[in-house]
Amino acid sequence: MAIGPSSTYPSLLDVADIVRSFVDDDKRGATGTPGEGQILTNDTPTQVLPQSVTLQNFMNSAIREVRREVGIMGQPTFIFDNYLLIGLPPVNSPLGVGVMNPSVQQSLQTVGFFDGLQMWPDFLLPSNILQPLELWERLTGTTNEYGEMHQSTGPLRPRNQVNALNDWEWRGNAIWFNGAILSRDVRMRFIGTLASLAAEGIDWSMTFIPIPDCQEAVADKIAVRYARRLGSPQVADLVTQADRSMLRLRQTVVRARQRIDNRRPMYSGDGNSQIGIGSFQ
Repeated sequence: MAIGPSSTYPSLLDVADIVRSFVDDDKRGATGTPGEGQILTNDTPTQVLPQSVTLQNFMNSAIREVRREVGIMGQPTFIFDNYLLIGLPPVNSPLGVGVMNPSVQQSLQTVGFFDGLQMWPDFLLPSNILQPLELWERLTGTTNEYGEMHQSTGPLRPRNQVNALNDWEWRGNAIWFNGAILSRDVRMRFIGTLASLAAEGIDWSMTFIPIPDCQEAVADKIAVRYARRLGSPQVADLVTQADRSMLRLRQTVVRARQRIDNRRPMYSGDGNSQIGIGSFQ
C-alpha cells in the first residue's frame, strides 16, 4: 500500500530514531550525524549507509504485529472496497457452459477463477487479501445496481445454478460459489494485509506506516525483539511498556469506531434471512 506524505502517519525514520534512543544507539554514525547510530542504521536519501538487516527485519515484523492487533479492532486503513471482477464466466462442466450441474462449484483464487471445469487466469483475488467482508453482484453487460450476496454460514448447499451466484463461502483461502448460468460482475469489500515497508534502497523519511500515531507502539516492539536477541535483563520491562503502548493505540482505534452509528438491519419476521434464489438481475 503506497502512502504519501502525511502528518497523520509516522515514517519509518520516525520509528527508527525512537528505537535507536531506546537501545542507546543514537550516537554519531558513519557520516558524523547525531542520532544516525552505529548498529541499527538505515538508508538515507542523501547517502546510502550500510543498512542494518536487523533493523529492517525487526521493523517489518513489528509493523505486521501492530497491524494484526489494530486490525482486530477494526482499523479502517486495512479495509479495501470496490474491487471489481467484470464478467465472471458462467458455470462450466462436462455438461456444457451455462448448463445446470449441482455437482459443480466455482472458486475465485489468487491464481485465477475456476469455472467448474477450467481455470481463468485473468480473474484473481486481490494479492493482499486476508479475508473478504462483503460481496455484491449484477448481470454482466448491464448498468444495474449491484445486489448483495450472502456469505454461507456452513457449506454451500448443492443445488442447480440459476441466473445469479447469490451466496458464497470463504474456504481454503478462496471464495467458492455454486456458480450461475449467466456471466456475472462481482464487487468485493475485504480486509487486506500490509506489504513489507522496510527494504534496501527506500527513503525511510518518505515511507509511511498507514497506522495513525503508531510510532511508539512499533518502536517498543522493535526494542523488545532487539533486547531478546541480546539476552538483556530488561526484556520484561520492555514487554510491559510495549503492551501499554499497544493498549493506548487500540483504545484510540476503538473510540474512533464507537463514533460510527451502527444500526442492526430490520428483522423481516418471516424466519428467512436469505434473499430468494435467482432474484438478482
